Amino acid sequence: MGSTFLVADDHVIVRRGLRNLLHDQFHASDISEVATCRELLAILGSKSFTLLLLDLQLTDGSTLDHLEQICAEHPEMKVLVYTMRSEEVYAQRVLALGGAGYLSKESSEEEVVRAIRNVLRGKEYVSTTIEDHLTDKVKDESSKNNPLHLLSDRELGVMDAMLSGLGVKEISARLGLQPSTVATYKARLFDKLGVANILDLQRLAKAHRHHVE
Repeated sequence: MGSTFLVADDHVIVRRGLRNLLHDQFHASDISEVATCRELLAILGSKSFTLLLLDLQLTDGSTLDHLEQICAEHPEMKVLVYTMRSEEVYAQRVLALGGAGYLSKESSEEEVVRAIRNVLRGKEYVSTTIEDHLTDKVKDESSKNNPLHLLSDRELGVMDAMLSGLGVKEISARLGLQPSTVATYKARLFDKLGVANILDLQRLAKAHRHHVE
């Protein structure tokens, strides 16, 4: 029986591109697509897959909130995150939660194919830069002093949304949280990072990440 693939991304053009790549490079014929966390969890409950290509942000929320559960409940399925989120911030978290690899959407087609092949063979895949970090037993000073590592996954999600220009009400709708809860996360991350306003947050994020989205 051939490999089965699931593409979870909220952009139809990305899903279409990955579908074509899987068909052309891996001769895949069994490819499913979802655009929301709800659809993702539903289809995983009814069908088995060899590989899940997963964006970290879907239409109705962050898949990082579900990743550990997905990996635990489907140990036979490999999960390769394919996203625009900062690799330096999220890659180690994804691997720690059970993901098999982390790939930037800025990667070339050749790297995407190489990453999928590696993961299908049971190997982890991250960029050379991140691999160097992961193989070091002691974090280097730049990593150790990165204040973004103080934030929880949910606080990072709220910060990303804020830096995208969203307000508290918009963030609450996007993440499925009460506005008061979003306000609490906002206050907490401001306190952890030692910033007082969005401008200070933008400066800090720019200094410690290549990009936010």
